[in-house]
Amino acid sequence: MKRIFLILLSAFVTLSAYSQMSSQVNYSSLEKKIDKSNSDIEHAKKSTKYKTWLKRGDLMLEVYEAMILSATNGMNVNEFQIIVGMPIEKVEENINDQLVVKHVMERTNFYFIDQSLAYWEFTKPLVENPLDLAYTSYLKTLEIDEKKRSAGQVKEGLNKLKYYYIGEGSSKYTKKDYVESQEAFAKAIEIGEMSLVNYVDSVVIYYTGLSAQLANNYNTAIDYYNKALEYDVTMDGNIYYNIYEAYSSVDKAEEGLKFLEEGFIKFPKNQTVLYGLIDYYLKRGENPDKVIEYIDKALESDENYSLYFAKGTVFDKLENYESAIQSYKKSIDLKPDYFDAVFNLAALYFNHGVKYLEEANKVPAREVEKYDALIEKSNAEFRKSIPYMERALEIQPDNLPTLESLRNLYFRYRNDSDEMMKKYEEVNARWDELKE
Repeated sequence: MKRIFLILLSAFVTLSAYSQMSSQVNYSSLEKKIDKSNSDIEHAKKSTKYKTWLKRGDLMLEVYEAMILSATNGMNVNEFQIIVGMPIEKVEENINDQLVVKHVMERTNFYFIDQSLAYWEFTKPLVENPLDLAYTSYLKTLEIDEKKRSAGQVKEGLNKLKYYYIGEGSSKYTKKDYVESQEAFAKAIEIGEMSLVNYVDSVVIYYTGLSAQLANNYNTAIDYYNKALEYDVTMDGNIYYNIYEAYSSVDKAEEGLKFLEEGFIKFPKNQTVLYGLIDYYLKRGENPDKVIEYIDKALESDENYSLYFAKGTVFDKLENYESAIQSYKKSIDLKPDYFDAVFNLAALYFNHGVKYLEEANKVPAREVEKYDALIEKSNAEFRKSIPYMERALEIQPDNLPTLESLRNLYFRYRNDSDEMMKKYEEVNARWDELKE
């Protein structure tokens, strides 16, 4: 949800000017205002006045602001203490297998993950669903105010309301209340599409679809993903796999295939999309070499290193190792510092070495020649892996999987030479340093 947090933080820079700090919240005064508003909308005459509903909409935003104490998604603990105040108590809890720190306030609990505000829950709400009440109030205002005298004020309120819905959606999403996050995000989109507002936060459309999918509302997810694609929201290609999965979940994988194909052409480096294509054909007993056809077709117009990498990945998965090696090497030739291809090639050799080693360990003790032959093959593969693994480490010096693999390789051959022993000691020290 980091993208959502970034959107919210930029949005609330403006909105925070309208909010009150927690130390200034007068709950008693707000309760009186709520009682009066409730009375006004029940009054035969006052309920026909647009100003009654406009005031109610603004009041419900004020109530919501008081309930969240001007907090915003993603703010750190220091910002929280400056803007919101010191909590009554802090409690560490394990929720969904994740350590959270609960900051208990008078009416609201705020939950922090890794020092960042992730979500909140209202323990003593002034009213239930103040955002929904604000929304219906503003709609009622526009309905009654035929001359549109309130348009400017309603627009201002709706803009604030839209971002508060995004904040609620983000909070519910992080809390894994996906039904509620879907509803909140959907309201934000609905407001943005109103002619008075006319500004849609396109990334939120994606998260509405994702929330729907996680809530098992697959057809709704498909609708929102398609809508997001209309706004060219692709999330680095992930949307194509997600919409395919949504189609698959309603037994329409064939309809979803076109999204995998489109996603692969546009984002050949996206491994999720690539594996989705491979799995699609494997599950149907068809030849996944079909994916190679997509890649070769793309290579006709663009000899791109990432396409050769994708090709190598497919061959690797299909256990066509010689073709995988050639494809990875071609990718490296085109882009020598492309870590993924360098590491994958190193890993391919390494895994082959492990495979021969495992076979050797299953050989009966009496079959010495067979054992020695397999050990020789294993060592040959391990030694092929070393230069590529070293190159991968040069490209990404702090990559733990690379360090671990090199550590194992150097350990295996540490007694071959002083140089190899020195390499092992250096990598082992680096491994211990980064692992802590």
